[in-house]
Amino acid sequence: MSVDVVCAGPPFLDIVFRGLARIPRAGEEALASEVVTMPGAMANVAFALRQLDLDAVVCSPKGTDPLGRLLEELMAEAGIPWIGEPTDSTSISVGLPIDGDRAFVTVLSDTTVDVEAVIALAPRAVVANLPLPDRMSNTPLLYGVVGDPQVAIILRDGAESLTRLRALFVNEREAHQLTGHAAAAAAAELASRGCLVVVTRGADGATAATPDGHIVEVPAVVTDPPDTVGAGDLFTAAFIWADLRDLPFEECLRLATAYASHSLAHPSRRQKGLTASAFREARRQTEAPIDRLEEV
Repeated sequence: MSVDVVCAGPPFLDIVFRGLARIPRAGEEALASEVVTMPGAMANVAFALRQLDLDAVVCSPKGTDPLGRLLEELMAEAGIPWIGEPTDSTSISVGLPIDGDRAFVTVLSDTTVDVEAVIALAPRAVVANLPLPDRMSNTPLLYGVVGDPQVAIILRDGAESLTRLRALFVNEREAHQLTGHAAAAAAAELASRGCLVVVTRGADGATAATPDGHIVEVPAVVTDPPDTVGAGDLFTAAFIWADLRDLPFEECLRLATAYASHSLAHPSRRQKGLTASAFREARRQTEAPIDRLEEV
């Protein structure tokens, strides 16, 4: 068996409360306008990649608890293949969108990466959480991502070399936590450890740095999404999609920024992520013509 991309990390059961006026204080009860339940984290990445016509799978242990069974059902409904051995609990995240951003309450389950299973899938590329398993370097193209739990591990155990990675994706807050710097300086410091580093900045677009110190910034595409949950996952998927098409990394940045924005702007009660044709149409309607649009 061979696939395009393995998403080597746990999918989450995401429960997102939309329409909050504010985050409630202790003892308060706040009313949301609706709740959306869907697979999140690596499932978001895999779904968007599949929408963009790549064969992507999630490789991670499967929870056998009630939440895990629900998550497996939702993954199947979304058409996201999930390969993994059983475990006794499931990662879950409650998303609280507010003022154009979001907060999360998360329980993290088994994060073990079955490197042998990943290698057996013979992928063109792998996206995985840092810190990387030792043998993960045997894969052709390796992309790294982090969340707050991974940032805490890196800060505790010390920075690792990034030379095994094709690219690392972090958001602006994570970049600041890891380096103490603002976006451009943070990207440059992280990139000096050995790979392209992309810092996503929400409404401010994205900033990237190469190991030799070259900095590129791209603006955001202005949209009005109902919530921004999954924005980083959508960006990661679209960047990998463009990179696997051998596009220059500056163009990968522009496409990833646009894809995340347009996908978030199309409300869904399940997975977010436009198909390639819907993405092209959204860009025609809202953006000025740019190079190679028809090719992607």
